[in-house]
Amino acid sequence: MRPTFLGFETQKRTLQVAQKSLDITGNNVSNINTPGYTRQRVDLHAMYISGNQSLRWCSKTNNLSLQGQGVNSNGVSQIRDRFIDKRYRENVATEGETETTVNVLSDIEDVLDDFESDGLQYYTQQFFNALQDYSVQEPDSPEVATIARNAATNLCRLLNDYSNKLGEVESTYVGELQDTITYVNELTDRINKLNDRIARELLNYNDGYGPNELYDQLNLYIDELATYGDIDVTQNSNGTFSITMGGVNIVDGEKFRTNRLFMKDYETYGQAIVTFESGDDINLTSGILRSYHNMINGNGVYATGHQNSSYGIAYFKSAVDEFARTLANTFNSANGADETPSRAMFAARNDGALITAGNIRVADSWIEDPTMIGQVRKLNEQTGMYEYGFDQIKNETTGELNLQNTNVLYLIKQFGNSEIKFGNAHDFQGSFYEYISFVSNRLGQTIQYESSRHDSAVTTVDTLLDARDDVSGVQLDEEGINMLNYQKWYSASSRIVTTLDDILDKLINGTGRVGL
Repeated sequence: MRPTFLGFETQKRTLQVAQKSLDITGNNVSNINTPGYTRQRVDLHAMYISGNQSLRWCSKTNNLSLQGQGVNSNGVSQIRDRFIDKRYRENVATEGETETTVNVLSDIEDVLDDFESDGLQYYTQQFFNALQDYSVQEPDSPEVATIARNAATNLCRLLNDYSNKLGEVESTYVGELQDTITYVNELTDRINKLNDRIARELLNYNDGYGPNELYDQLNLYIDELATYGDIDVTQNSNGTFSITMGGVNIVDGEKFRTNRLFMKDYETYGQAIVTFESGDDINLTSGILRSYHNMINGNGVYATGHQNSSYGIAYFKSAVDEFARTLANTFNSANGADETPSRAMFAARNDGALITAGNIRVADSWIEDPTMIGQVRKLNEQTGMYEYGFDQIKNETTGELNLQNTNVLYLIKQFGNSEIKFGNAHDFQGSFYEYISFVSNRLGQTIQYESSRHDSAVTTVDTLLDARDDVSGVQLDEEGINMLNYQKWYSASSRIVTTLDDILDKLINGTGRVGL
C-alpha cells in the first residue's frame, strides 16, 4: 500500500495553491487602478517525486506510487513583456523631447509672432516710408528729418524688446534645465535605493522570483527616467537593474552607485554645458534633456563651443542680432561712416561695443542733427578739403540753387539691395524684407516639423501603452473568470479531502469487521 496520508498531503498542497491563486486574483482586482501595477499570477507546476524506495509498492521497480502527487508553485510572477517595455521607453523619450521642443519654439514664436506683420516688417517699412517722405521734401527740413529719425528710433526699440524677451525665454529654460537635472539625479538616487532594497529582499525568494511590488515601483521610476533621455536597462544576476543614458552608465545595480549630472554655470560660459559626474559629456539622441540642451545651445550656423546646429533660442537671438548689426553696418556705411565715423546713423549703447539687437540705438550725431542724413560729402574748392553739406543744383532758368536729396535717395535704395549678406557664415543673402521672411519661415517650418514628430510619437506611445496594458494591466472580466475557476477548484479539492476522509475511516474502522 502507498503511505496512508499521501493523498491528504497532495490535496493540502492543492488547497494551499488554490487559495493563493484566489489571493493573487483578489490582489489584482484591488490594484486595478494602482499606477504602475503589474498583473501577477501564481506559477503552477505538477509535482514530481524522485524514485525513493520507501514510497514504492507492488515491486522495487514499479513507480506507480510516485505518480499523481498533485500541484505546487514556485512563486508569484509578474506578467510583463520586456520588448514592449523597451519600445515604450524609446518612444516616450521622443515624445518628451518633441513636446518640450514645441513648447520652447512656441515661446519663441510668441516673441516673434508679429515678425512679418505688426512687428519687425512693419517698423522696417515705417522707417522706409519716413525716408521716402523725407526724400520729397527739402533736405534741410528738420521737422521731416526728425520723423525719419524717430522711425529709426522705434525700430531700434523694437529690436531691443525682441532681445529682452528672447533673453527672458532663455533664462526660463536654463532654469528649467537646471531643475530637470536635479530631478533626474533624484530619480537615479531612488532607483539606486530600490536596487539595494530589492537585493536584500531577494535572499528570501526562490530563483527567478522577487518582491513584485518593489519591481513595480522600480519600473515606474525607470519609465519616468526614460522621458528625459535615451536609456538602456539591464537586469543583473542579483535581480537589480543597471541603466545607461546616452551610452553612459548612470545607475550601477551591482555596485549600488549612481553617476550624477552636473551643469556648469551658465552666466560664466553663456552655453548649457552638461556633464556626468564621471566626466563624460552628455550625448543624447532623444528625451527632454536633449530638447533643453538643443533648444538652449541650438545656434544654427552661428554655433561655437558646446553649441549645436539646431534652430533654438540661441539661433533666433543671433538672427535678430544679425538683423540689427547688418542694418547698422549697411546704413552707417551708406551714410559715409566708414570714412567719417561721426556720420554713423546707428551705434551700440556702449560706444565701441559690437552692435546687437539688445544694444542698438540711434547714434548721437543723428540725434543732435536730424538733417545729418540729408547731407553729402563734397570738396570745398576754397579749402581743398572734403566736408558735408546739402547737395545743390543750380536752376539754369531761374538761377536759383535747389537742394537735392541725393543721400536720402541712396539710403532708400539699401532696403531693396538683394546682395546683403546676413551672418558671418552667410546664413542668408538678400534684402532686409527677405531676411525677415526667411527667419519667420524658418521658425514656422521648425515648429511644423517638431509638431509632426510629436504627433507621431504620441500615437506610437498610446499604441504601446495599450499593448502593454493588454499584457500587464488588470482585466476585470478575466480576473472574474479566474476567480470563479479558482473557487470551483478549491471546492472540488475540498470534496476530495472529504472523500479521502471517508476512505480512511473505512480503512481504520471497518476493515476486518464482518458484516460491516
